Amino acid sequence: MEIKSILKDFSKLAEARRNYTFRTKILFLFTSLVIAMVLFFTYSIVNNAMNKILVVNEGGEFVHFKAQQQDLLYESLLKSLCYYTSYYINSFDRLSIEENQARALFLVNRADANTIFAKYQADRAYGDAIELGVAYKTEFEGIQSVSVSGEEYYVVFTSILTIHSSSGTKQFRITSSGTAIRTTPRFPENVTGFFFKNYSQNYSTYQEQ
Repeated sequence: MEIKSILKDFSKLAEARRNYTFRTKILFLFTSLVIAMVLFFTYSIVNNAMNKILVVNEGGEFVHFKAQQQDLLYESLLKSLCYYTSYYINSFDRLSIEENQARALFLVNRADANTIFAKYQADRAYGDAIELGVAYKTEFEGIQSVSVSGEEYYVVFTSILTIHSSSGTKQFRITSSGTAIRTTPRFPENVTGFFFKNYSQNYSTYQEQ
């Protein structure tokens, strides 16, 4: 009787272990299926997002564009980048020097921006603005050329710098060039989502036609 009882208990234990193993396998398969579905869903979202561009509007909200609109959108955003860059780097009066310099650093890498700021400092442009009320105002003229290499955009553009002083006005054409890359849009400092990783400019005399 004791042997039969032991064998019966052993059979119950073996059956319980088989049931436990079966339930464990079912749980493992179910968990694997859930993980696979989550990974597939995540991939679908990411893959779909790769075909869209994120831009912020004036309210700081993201605006979505489909991939087929990319070329026209990038052209518009690059023009905006060039417009804001030429303005904030080269426009100032006694009240806006520091503010415009700070805004420019969201558009152009610090080293190249500081090189331009140093030139204005050496030429006493900032001193004249503070002491004599001279005002520098720059207007974007247009993009001259764009070449694309992967995710980088080499842009050449021009703008017109007008210097207003008590003795009259002077004008110069600024020819700028730089390599623009994508970055995270930031309102209101950089609404275009582009940033010049390198930038330079030179000046020539300008006479309005």
